[in-house]
Amino acid sequence: MKKIILIISVMTIGLVSCKKDYLDVNDVKAYITPDQLYANYNYAQQAVWNIYSYLPDGFAHLDYEAITDNAEATNVSDISQAFNTGIWNQYNNPDASWTRDFDGIRQANLYLRNKDKVDITYIRDKIITADSTAWFNAQNNVKFMRGEVLFLKAFFYFDLVKRYGGVPIMTESLDYNDQSTWKNIPRNSVDECIKYITALCDTAATIIPANLAPYSWYDLGRVTQGAIRALKARTLLYAASPLFKAAGATNTWADAAKAAHEVIAMNTYTLDVNYANLFGANNSTSKEVIFYRRYGNTNSVEQNNFPIVFQNANGNSVTPTQNFVDQFEVLEKDAGGNIIGSRPFDWSNASDAANPYANRDPRLAATVVYNNSVFSSTTIETYTGGNSGLPKLNATKTGYYLSKWVNQSVDLVAGTSTVHTWIYFRYAEILLDYAEAMYNAYGAASDPEGYGLTALDAINMVRARVKMPLLTVAQLNQQSIEHEREVEFGFENQRLWDVHRWNEGVDIFSKPVNRIEITQTGATYSYAVKKLEDRTFEDKMSWYPIPQSEISKTGWDQNPGW
Repeated sequence: MKKIILIISVMTIGLVSCKKDYLDVNDVKAYITPDQLYANYNYAQQAVWNIYSYLPDGFAHLDYEAITDNAEATNVSDISQAFNTGIWNQYNNPDASWTRDFDGIRQANLYLRNKDKVDITYIRDKIITADSTAWFNAQNNVKFMRGEVLFLKAFFYFDLVKRYGGVPIMTESLDYNDQSTWKNIPRNSVDECIKYITALCDTAATIIPANLAPYSWYDLGRVTQGAIRALKARTLLYAASPLFKAAGATNTWADAAKAAHEVIAMNTYTLDVNYANLFGANNSTSKEVIFYRRYGNTNSVEQNNFPIVFQNANGNSVTPTQNFVDQFEVLEKDAGGNIIGSRPFDWSNASDAANPYANRDPRLAATVVYNNSVFSSTTIETYTGGNSGLPKLNATKTGYYLSKWVNQSVDLVAGTSTVHTWIYFRYAEILLDYAEAMYNAYGAASDPEGYGLTALDAINMVRARVKMPLLTVAQLNQQSIEHEREVEFGFENQRLWDVHRWNEGVDIFSKPVNRIEITQTGATYSYAVKKLEDRTFEDKMSWYPIPQSEISKTGWDQNPGW
């Protein structure tokens, strides 16, 4: 029998529970057969942990925000520069998701092919008392592992489809590195892929129970039914969107609304009362968080993104643009200071221009460090000549720094660190997915399916959390929904794919991005919006090109325009 090398290395950036880090697996390096690997219960469990490791590394990809109008990378050699200047193509794509996702799919298929070999009889045979808990736990765990792997496979496929459109659906464990196994495989359509992803989710949801309370051994951070349903909801939202409809997807906005409603109807998740809590060290405990990746103690996010005034900040920051900052609304108040409404920020308004950071949507301060912000007990000066402004080496190019995800308690000089948790799905997204789908299917205030929530209700729940004035029926439209997603999900790797699926890349991403130039004169500041750089985006870029190496092996048609 053919032997394989099993190498399951220690995962230091795994998902953590209160009991243990279940991706902190033992380092197993052994020449064993597939039968020996999957028959061994402990090895099979580690094989599942290994599949989790192919999930996208959110913090390593913070610079994806710099491919959008929301941000600019300070480092001139950052991968975002290739996208923004339009010099990427089928021969050179800095986004390595194709290999990672297909490697994850292969590992998932290997497990699914061999799952019935897992042998737990030794646990039963060791029982010498009336307590059979270990045996029943192992039985359930083997069952749940199949549900986890089906979800992970669906996740990897969605990660591919949102980039490339139709990709090959593989039910066998083809080896990405072995050209002969790919030679004659067909490329499936976008619609076939969407249906396959949702089918995987539907099956996984029948395996992982909605209520995991009776299974106290099932570690926090593992796949839940909420995560499965959230992935299905996101997939169907994309499928109903203009880019995917034009590519042949047949699912409707009504389908997407129903899928989002199924998450809401679980009554498991709620909005965190404090928006900023979602991006701190303890965010994994929030009832808003649905699925996440927990990292061990690290300070790399802080080293990269602390304002340059702090010693050991390395200047590899991803900084908000003026385009992004301008999206946050201005709160209107009466003479008593009570909020009576909100309006778009406007540089032609003398009050806005004189004091541009006053009375803004609270999500601005939770996301962006701006001039005179107090950050880690230090007043940040981003004006020209300020402690964190140009012309200092590696200072922000935009006049802003990132606050979201960045833990101010870290001391870069002392080398302290903190836990970080990247959120893949959270409840606010479900509500805004629902709002968009319901609006496009039924309008702002209609609920013909009796879900108990209109599009307007859902978007206003998200706004009410941060005490933003509620929208009216007249104010709710596709543009206001897109606006809400931008300010709510900035720097969460949503903007790039939202603009793609709306088929608005040429309109939004081909425009220049702006910076703020601040001049201090005595105790006053003057502000000037300046163009930072031009950006390039062509219609064909809404879909990534299939790597030319795959085209050469398979003879697939390339995506249009490439």
